[in-house]
Amino acid sequence: MRRAIASLALVISSSSARADETYVPPDFLSVTPPLPSSLDGPTTWRLSLTEAVRIAVRQNLDVVLERRAVEVTKLAGDIAAGGFEPTISAGYNHSDVLSPPASAQEGGADEIFNAVDDAWRISIDQRLHSATQLSLDFNSGRAKSSLGTAVQPLNYRSVLSLSVIQPLARGFSTDLAIPKLEILRATIANERERQQLTITITALVDRTETAYWNVLQTLYRYDLAQRSQKAADDQLLLTNRQITAGNLPSSDRIGAESTVAQRRLELVDAEQSIQAAFDGLRAVMNLPRPEWARAILPTDVPRFAPIASSADAAIELAIKHRPELAQAGLDLKVSDLTARKADNDRLPQLDLGLSGQLFGQAATYGGALSQLSSADARGWAVFANLTWAPLRRATTAAAEIAKIQQQQTQLRRDQLVQAVWIEVRDAVRNQQGAERRLVAAARFRDLAEKSLEIEQRRFIAGESSNIVVAQRQDALAAARLAELDALLGHRRAATTLLKATGRLLEERRIELK
Repeated sequence: MRRAIASLALVISSSSARADETYVPPDFLSVTPPLPSSLDGPTTWRLSLTEAVRIAVRQNLDVVLERRAVEVTKLAGDIAAGGFEPTISAGYNHSDVLSPPASAQEGGADEIFNAVDDAWRISIDQRLHSATQLSLDFNSGRAKSSLGTAVQPLNYRSVLSLSVIQPLARGFSTDLAIPKLEILRATIANERERQQLTITITALVDRTETAYWNVLQTLYRYDLAQRSQKAADDQLLLTNRQITAGNLPSSDRIGAESTVAQRRLELVDAEQSIQAAFDGLRAVMNLPRPEWARAILPTDVPRFAPIASSADAAIELAIKHRPELAQAGLDLKVSDLTARKADNDRLPQLDLGLSGQLFGQAATYGGALSQLSSADARGWAVFANLTWAPLRRATTAAAEIAKIQQQQTQLRRDQLVQAVWIEVRDAVRNQQGAERRLVAAARFRDLAEKSLEIEQRRFIAGESSNIVVAQRQDALAAARLAELDALLGHRRAATTLLKATGRLLEERRIELK
């Protein structure tokens, strides 16, 4: 007994001495655990974490839907830009009228006169980013008439008109933001949707890694359950030898057999959990149904990598990289544009215009076009139009509403920054705690292994029992599971910290194109 206590004290002392050393995973956590023989086969899929993430990003339905949303907002930008495209319109009209004259100048009261008119036109309208409206119209006509007021029996007339209208108050700003308002909104909406795609993919990468490690965790648990069963089988074999040698009563066999039965039950449960973990990973990768029959063997194992981080440094990274904060900044830009538009609507509508015309008329169409090109018959005009509601009740109220909504948008961003700050602090704290838990779990497992060795020696010496040995085996199994959970928890905490600071996709080398 004294020897055992001294050995245990030596174990505790040596474990404490190693507390400050860098953590090194034990052998059973350093390699990929094997699949159960009932699941392993020629179709087993040896899958790396990188490949799992790549497949999920390409095939997951959440990402596919969000990509479509990005395409829609991009096309919406083309619709907004369409307001500045040139518009071409054309028309043709033919009339043939037999009618009495309407005046003495046209002819006698009892006469019937024939008037045949053909008219065709083409016009081009263009709105510039400066809100300038350009309009070019070309009208031609052919008139054949027997009326006395006709210029000549057959007459061709062509008119070329150009007009320029420039708003100077409402609908205009020197930086061109007001005229291009819809384009700017569409551009911001597209960028916001791209940030939403980043959020969706980030969440997907997090879920994929979690599902991947869950599969690995269930395989490790199955491997540990197998180790526990083998230890129980060895203990039963040793008990039978002790009974045969007369060192133990035959009743001790029951306790050893009970432990073996318990370990076999745990092994069955562990194998069942593997199948459930497979389905979780298959679902997040959105695998086709035929692929669900294949077993998955992860080829990556969790590595321990200490992370030195502080909440202040992490929040600076989050403010720079978090897509949610980028979205909040875009929302502020939209609210600023809306407020500017509301202020601009309070101004009067003041338009300054310039128009010019060229005329051509002759008995032949070529003659009419020749006169038109000579610019002998011409005219021009300058005009200004003013429209104003002097009381401005509606526009003033709309401007006040826009300012309040602008303030609300700023407050929502401040709320988001506060929420991100709390999330980042939690992530940093959890990551630091995960590292401490891992070190503590390793010490616990080391002590449990040494304690079981001591108890097994005492059992051989006849100073212990199967019940105590089984308790030490249970303690070792629990310690190994605790270390497994702590190692995977540290890996998940590192991923959560990257997600909280907005750097997960960058670290995983995932680019949005």
